[in-house]
Amino acid sequence: MYSAAPNPMNLRSKLYLMVAGVLLPMIVFVVAAVVLLLKHERETIERDALGRARAAMTAIDAHLRASIVSLETLAASKNLEAGDIEAFHAESQRVLRTQPGWVNIGLIGADKLQLADAVYSYGKPAAFSADDESLRMALAGRAGIGDLATGTAVRSNTVRVRVPVKVGDEVRYVLSAPLNLKHLADLLHAQRLPEDWGIVLVDREKRIIVRIPNVPPGTPASDSLREAIGSAPEGFFYGRTLEGRQTYTPYVTSQLSGWVLGIAMPAAVVESGARRTFIIVAMGLLVAVAIGALLAWAIAQRTNTPVS
Repeated sequence: MYSAAPNPMNLRSKLYLMVAGVLLPMIVFVVAAVVLLLKHERETIERDALGRARAAMTAIDAHLRASIVSLETLAASKNLEAGDIEAFHAESQRVLRTQPGWVNIGLIGADKLQLADAVYSYGKPAAFSADDESLRMALAGRAGIGDLATGTAVRSNTVRVRVPVKVGDEVRYVLSAPLNLKHLADLLHAQRLPEDWGIVLVDREKRIIVRIPNVPPGTPASDSLREAIGSAPEGFFYGRTLEGRQTYTPYVTSQLSGWVLGIAMPAAVVESGARRTFIIVAMGLLVAVAIGALLAWAIAQRTNTPVS
């Protein structure tokens, strides 16, 4: 007697289902592990990128603090204490020659009259019109750092550091030093970023102070950066540069100046590790599924014979 031969289609289907049942938990586990790995990799990239942005901003803040200290030293001038503005003007001209990071030293009275500019010859006081938050801070007795602005002596866009000059408890004058933006740009170049990366410093009005690649000071920051700054003082976001390049950008805000520094990292560079991991895992899973299907087919073929 011969027993009925098993249905090869049913047997093959059951073998394929068995292989799928064995592979499915493995696939779920691998996918979950990859998701966690990519999440960890993204967090590591974000943490390292923010650390790099903070380091760059620390260099900017150190430059600003050095200017504040130098101005405060000059504010202790005996000529200012004595009210001898002409003698102080000559003194400020000597000091300016030792400060390549400044383009002028201005002296403003508490009545907001421009009393002296080191880049000009000594003359009569003139009306001062460039009122801003940094001047109000200095008149209130605290050092202030301004946003981009032009002035009567320095007519190009620059930023100013201002300190109060007190005689007794009274703020009698304000000293102002417009900064040389080239020195700020040099601090960005000193970060030695890869050639296809970008770095930008913007003021509280979200206008560019200095940037690599270079754009004119006062250019509005990219829409992506402006939107991010409006949402949080520090973060990491995906967006586009002024040139339209897709980037990931870590950015931080200085507590000293209120300025924001961002580093634009090409999206392809940031995503390359995740893309490589995804391709490797996908290929591994495809190979595993192919091997499982081949084994199921081979077993089905070997059992596809009459049983006596």
